Amino acid sequence: MVSAAPYIESITPYVICVGTTLEDSTAIARAIDRRAIVMIAPDTKAARRLLVAEDGVPDSPAGVEDLETRVIERGCLRVDLVSRQVTWGDVDIALSAREFDLLATLAGEAGRVWSFEELTSRIWKTRYRGDADPVVSAVKRLRRRLASVVDELRVVSVRGIGFRLVVPD
Repeated sequence: MVSAAPYIESITPYVICVGTTLEDSTAIARAIDRRAIVMIAPDTKAARRLLVAEDGVPDSPAGVEDLETRVIERGCLRVDLVSRQVTWGDVDIALSAREFDLLATLAGEAGRVWSFEELTSRIWKTRYRGDADPVVSAVKRLRRRLASVVDELRVVSVRGIGFRLVVPD
């Protein structure tokens, strides 16, 4: 087996929650209180993908290239890449794993237009084959989740190209 990603090896200890419920994983992350990296995976195959990309090159959480960035803050939006928690001010926003990855990617460069191809590569880790439906469906689900908590935060469509996140100042 290929060794774990260097960013994990340099920041120890770390915990991988495999097959745990969201509540249990959240409780573990809170108990650790930033003293370790907590990674959450639905199964062992997904856990391996968290540690090493398919081509053997270390992969970064939620597609973040800057491994020093663990928290993305844009206005009232806070995306914690380690605990995988999203808050708007003091309000927690519960997201699925795919919704979280999508929001983290968009928030990483808020205002930037992300193409369907880039989002497919980052979120689904597959090659874009011209079918934007998975991206569009995921964005619809993310919009519904965000709208239930905050009106100001929006994922905007750029027709024929992709999406961008608009965060008020």
